[in-house]
Amino acid sequence: MKIFLVVVGLLYGVYWYASSRYNFSDTFTYAKTHEYEKNSQAAMYYIGLVYHQRSDYEKSKEVFNQLALDYSTGPYVASALYRLSDAATETRDYPLARQALERFIAEYPTDKRIRMMEQRYEVIKFK
Repeated sequence: MKIFLVVVGLLYGVYWYASSRYNFSDTFTYAKTHEYEKNSQAAMYYIGLVYHQRSDYEKSKEVFNQLALDYSTGPYVASALYRLSDAATETRDYPLARQALERFIAEYPTDKRIRMMEQRYEVIKFK
């Protein structure tokens, strides 16, 4: 039991130190300024995903939009467009959602999410 409490205390200490010393938005700034690094695209996608899961859709839109603009292809662009359309719909930013959906449909016609994206596009086409 002592070891468990020590481990929990140690993890809490690491969490407290990291949360008081580092700002999460700095990660996005670093990834944006080092866009030619090997893992920059993955870092930007996961930063946007964290904002999306926190329901911070404005920052999520910013990150996913930046990812879609910086990279024309890549393993995370399709997923970023998917999440961008979702975040834009949540904030009622329909022009941005339409733009993301149109790009997804045009560039990824064989993706497994294509039917869902086409249905989303039909719903917000005239909003």
